[in-house]
Amino acid sequence: MRKIRLNFDGLNSRDQVQDYMAKKLNFPSYYGRNLDALYDCLTDICEPVAIVCYLPNEEQESSYIDRVCQTIKDAEKDNDCLAVFFVRTV
Repeated sequence: MRKIRLNFDGLNSRDQVQDYMAKKLNFPSYYGRNLDALYDCLTDICEPVAIVCYLPNEEQESSYIDRVCQTIKDAEKDNDCLAVFFVRTV
């Protein structure tokens, strides 16, 4: 099983979050850098993958990261190859 760690701490903009995920998840160059594209790429994964998401501390604005996490959860429900875990950083 491939393991991927996503640490969202310190990411402050949508572009930073999307660029970071594209790199860490090794998405194709045509990745659309939006939530629909994120869902599509995650549900296309065909090998067992565990994703651990380290969430920012509560002081950091995280409304977009919350939407990203919901998209990741939705993809996990629809793709049996994904196992997703969320950890709050201190």
